[in-house]
Amino acid sequence: MEISESTKVVFYVSRIFGLAPYVVKRTPIGQIVDYKRSVFLIAYSVGLVFCLAGLTYKGIFFDVTSKKPIRMKTATSKVVTILDVSVVVSACICGTLSGIGGLHFVRELNRRLTEADEILSLYVKESTRSRRQRRKGILMLGLVCFIITGALSLDIWVWYRIADKIKKENSNSSANVLGYFPFYCLYYILMMFHVLFAQAALGIGNRFRHLNVALYEMFPEFGRTPRIEISSINLDSDKNDPIDVDLRKCVANVAHGFDRKRTLSSRKIIEDLAVIHASLSYCIVLVSKTFGIALLAVLGSCLLHLVATSYFLMVELVGDKDAVFAWIQALWLFIHIFRFLLTIEPCHITNVESNRTITIINSLRRTCKDVEMIESINMFWQQLIASNFSFTACGLCTIDRRIITSYCGAIATYLVILIQFKEADDNSGKTPH
Repeated sequence: MEISESTKVVFYVSRIFGLAPYVVKRTPIGQIVDYKRSVFLIAYSVGLVFCLAGLTYKGIFFDVTSKKPIRMKTATSKVVTILDVSVVVSACICGTLSGIGGLHFVRELNRRLTEADEILSLYVKESTRSRRQRRKGILMLGLVCFIITGALSLDIWVWYRIADKIKKENSNSSANVLGYFPFYCLYYILMMFHVLFAQAALGIGNRFRHLNVALYEMFPEFGRTPRIEISSINLDSDKNDPIDVDLRKCVANVAHGFDRKRTLSSRKIIEDLAVIHASLSYCIVLVSKTFGIALLAVLGSCLLHLVATSYFLMVELVGDKDAVFAWIQALWLFIHIFRFLLTIEPCHITNVESNRTITIINSLRRTCKDVEMIESINMFWQQLIASNFSFTACGLCTIDRRIITSYCGAIATYLVILIQFKEADDNSGKTPH
């Protein structure tokens, strides 16, 4: 996870949910210098997640053993519901354990990101980058909290509505719904993990993007149209004073609206940016190592939730046809798709920005005429070709858009199996013993 001034809001909120049990050491001027584990925060994180997990399974047991279960009416729904809850519990536990055991990777990740920021500040405006990253983090956090709070509120209302319908058969039906409240709390931890991972991945992607911008800004070899600035205009027709215009003076910063003078040699710029790119590529590996087990659990939960929610939606549409319950299942289906994309898209964006550097360097190779600079560009190009880092879940699967097609095939397969089990349950209920 990234811990900096621009991401401190997400960091402190994730600490409340038990995902970042670290304390930050600062200098007298407020600069972050180190991170260390806190025994109190570790005890808080472990106690929070295991307490909620235990209460969740207690609520499930209460629902199963009641006279009229709320959620687990058939054998298939029991299996699906228990697996549904179990993957959320396992993902939250893995996320908490990743925070506790990943301090070494977090330190190395933030050290490399700080070094990259120091070098990039020579070529790209730093204040603009920090403000933009802070706004994006707060916006993403607020959006996720709004969506999950609205969905959980509607879900609780729907289940209480169902409990009222069966109150004659089971007078304690409201307690069945109340038993699932710890499970709803675990959803906040799960969604906070998604935000924490997305923040880390997008932070690396933003630095790749600023590296590419720096390449465009510092080298006018890309053939952009120059911007000519005229400081004054002489309206006297009797005087014809020549105006000297340097066409190359303002080429480098046309797209960004400010002039940047190249104070370093071209070779030094290429070498600095090559070092940054190599360091950021290894940051991808560090993020994968930090969140590896938790990412595997999250991807598994996304798959199972998409299957289970689609199954319950189809059963409702062809069975009781309760419009409100069908809409809430459709809403949960949207949220699980959103969770899945919140994991996939930051990785895809980072990979795209990393690969875009290859295109820029190839353009420089074709247009550059400086022999000394060509040597540095070729070395950078060879480094880019040799390095092929991507986000993985414990090395078992690569996290990018290609995994979407695999998930679609798996969801369709498991839905067919569940529908067959549902038909078997229905037929066994009709057959006289």
